[in-house]
Amino acid sequence: MSDYFFTLPIYGVIKPTKKVKNPPINLNWYRNAYFGASNDAKKKFKLMISDQLSAFDKMNGKLIISYTYYARQNGTDMDNFVSVSRKFFQDALVESGLIDDDNTNYIIESREKFGGVDRDNPRVEARIDIAS
Repeated sequence: MSDYFFTLPIYGVIKPTKKVKNPPINLNWYRNAYFGASNDAKKKFKLMISDQLSAFDKMNGKLIISYTYYARQNGTDMDNFVSVSRKFFQDALVESGLIDDDNTNYIIESREKFGGVDRDNPRVEARIDIAS
């Protein structure tokens, strides 16, 4: 197995609102966002991880992606945060040419776990293994 490691942003991706100065990308935001806003956020997300994406050559084989969520505070809904990060990240892998598609012909497993609280650096980490 070969490991690829990425740190994915949760905050700083979408525009602030009157109510929230630094809103996170999460499923609650995503389901209510207009197409233009979600597309802008996806582009910014990809730009924020572009250095990490460009560090690797094309990945060949079946992928297993493990996501670890580090929350800003205890008691948050992990899937609410990981789901949008997963979607944006896997689309970025395709758009950057690292994989041909993000369907089940290429990504055969995806899992998530809670990594703990990191008030200073909430994030999602993604590790990609090539299945043997």
